[in-house]
Amino acid sequence: MASFRFRAQVALDLRRKQEDAASEALARAEAAFREAKAQEIAAMADRQAACDARQTAERSGIGAAALEWHWNWINRLAAGIALRVRDAAAREADVAAAERAWHEARRRRRALERIRDRALRRHQQAEARKDEKAVDELARLRFVMPHAGSGGTHHDD
Repeated sequence: MASFRFRAQVALDLRRKQEDAASEALARAEAAFREAKAQEIAAMADRQAACDARQTAERSGIGAAALEWHWNWINRLAAGIALRVRDAAAREADVAAAERAWHEARRRRRALERIRDRALRRHQQAEARKDEKAVDELARLRFVMPHAGSGGTHHDD
């Protein structure tokens, strides 16, 4: 049986590498998004803690300067939250782009694999046909050979 050789194997290997690279990029983008989301949640928790501290300070009776300081602190934390929200949104967009790139790389790899699989099936079918022809030829020779050794007698009855 002749061995199967896929002529576009180099291209298929390249497509696999591209898909692996896209998969790694997607994993990095997802990790960056999770980190940005965690920072956003932490910033919101910090702001809530600052609001709670302001309320506690107000109940205990603080001066106007301390109250203003609390408001400035809370406003600064709110600005940090807005920054974290924008960063998380940007990381989410990066994830979406990396996902699209991974899907495209996967689609290209699978297309070449389908071509390879069809070529392999055609090769296997051709080899099976060759084997069938060889078996048929062998059977024909076995059927004809015993008659050929009889000396070619003719029946003139």
